[in-house]
Amino acid sequence: MAAMRRYLVLIALAALVLPALAQTPTPSPEAQAFARLPAGLQAVLGHLPPQEALQKLQFARQNLIALGVVNPAPEQLRATVVRVLGPEQGGVESASAGSSSFPPLSPLVSPHAPLPR
Repeated sequence: MAAMRRYLVLIALAALVLPALAQTPTPSPEAQAFARLPAGLQAVLGHLPPQEALQKLQFARQNLIALGVVNPAPEQLRATVVRVLGPEQGGVESASAGSSSFPPLSPLVSPHAPLPR
């Protein structure tokens, strides 16, 4: 009788555990594509979800193509991705004159003031 109980407990345990072990989640196509990227790009884009990371990478490639670089070197692609990610990943230089310009540059102020009468 005790042997039969042990046998039934093992069968019940196996019936509960085996389906849970068999259901391993398959990674999404974006996650698979992200896993195929070079380690340097994975390190730069690792904080983003795979779909967003691939979008940023595609945008960086489009920027390089627009600049005439069809087949960029890995270092050049990585640097462009860092620039695309923005200030939190790398500095972006400003082309603004800042507060030192006179008169202040503003789209709300006409550059040509009317002459007084």
